[in-house]
Amino acid sequence: MKSKKEKFTELLNSLNTELVNDEHKYIGTGNPYSDILIIGKETAFEKNSEQYKTEILGNFNFWLKEEVTNEKQLIYNEFNPRFPYKGQLLKKDNGKGNMGTSVTWMNYQKLINYIFDTPLNNNIDFHDKAFITEVNSTPSKKTINADSSSIIFRKENILNSDFFRSFKVVIISGVGYFNINEEKNEIEDIFKVKFLNLKNADNKSSQPYWIHRNKDNTILINCYQLSIGISDNLLKEIATTIKNQNILDIKND
Repeated sequence: MKSKKEKFTELLNSLNTELVNDEHKYIGTGNPYSDILIIGKETAFEKNSEQYKTEILGNFNFWLKEEVTNEKQLIYNEFNPRFPYKGQLLKKDNGKGNMGTSVTWMNYQKLINYIFDTPLNNNIDFHDKAFITEVNSTPSKKTINADSSSIIFRKENILNSDFFRSFKVVIISGVGYFNINEEKNEIEDIFKVKFLNLKNADNKSSQPYWIHRNKDNTILINCYQLSIGISDNLLKEIATTIKNQNILDIKND
């Protein structure tokens, strides 16, 4: 059986061609050898900005150098996809240098805190315990305005790779980019899981989450975007569902 590192290297090598543009080859941020994968819809900044050039266009080459050529280095003024914006705190960024972060990242951190029983942790350090990617590699501040042209390529060549299927826990934050109907369920097809049941946190239809499993004991949960309108109880219920599967090695220093 291939290791996760071997699967990651295979994915990177398969994308290492000039026939695919750098944006579509976006891999993600965080710890690629963790057990938890979080998939968002797209990053929330403008295309062709400096942030886009650094965080999206530079992403694939960072991982290629780190994992394939073993050139350990920081890039683009020390922005590092392994742990981006290190030093942020679990509070909303006020735009005045308070070391806060986005609401989405706050919810990612709360979820990881609940999974690993560290509810008092106030640091943004979920990148050590999870890997984060996006369905759509083209950023947009609002999904309604997003250019979704990268999605088909990413579903067929990245998300369905052995590497992305190797995570024990998959959390899809935002359901709109997957086709799900009576004839087709892209989540089942891509991740080789089967839908089990739908639950609603606090019995509220505004806080749903869908649970999937497979024979390899992978658990996949999809829910609405983990941004505005998400309750702490939804995060707690998702975390409890994951912990109850007993597939993670939960250790705290």
